[in-house]
Amino acid sequence: MNKNEFVDIVKARAGLTKKDCRLCLDTILDVIKDALSQGDSVTLSNFGKFKVNEIKSKPMYSFVTKKTSMVQARRTPTFRASETLKRSVK
Repeated sequence: MNKNEFVDIVKARAGLTKKDCRLCLDTILDVIKDALSQGDSVTLSNFGKFKVNEIKSKPMYSFVTKKTSMVQARRTPTFRASETLKRSVK
């Protein structure tokens, strides 16, 4: 399912206009993105938790060049599904 299909389904279920549904979805995604960029986590009850993982720098060996180099530390967003969501998917 892509974003347009998602908006169409929300529109049908909520009885809102497509423009309102798209604005709402974009706003929700922006709020989650802003929170993650500040290092905060976002927990949605019965759905899951969005958070930022810190990945430490580590050595990496290249089999092509036969040299070892360091991979820089970085931050990456992650999502952990709630138990309720996991049970509903089974």
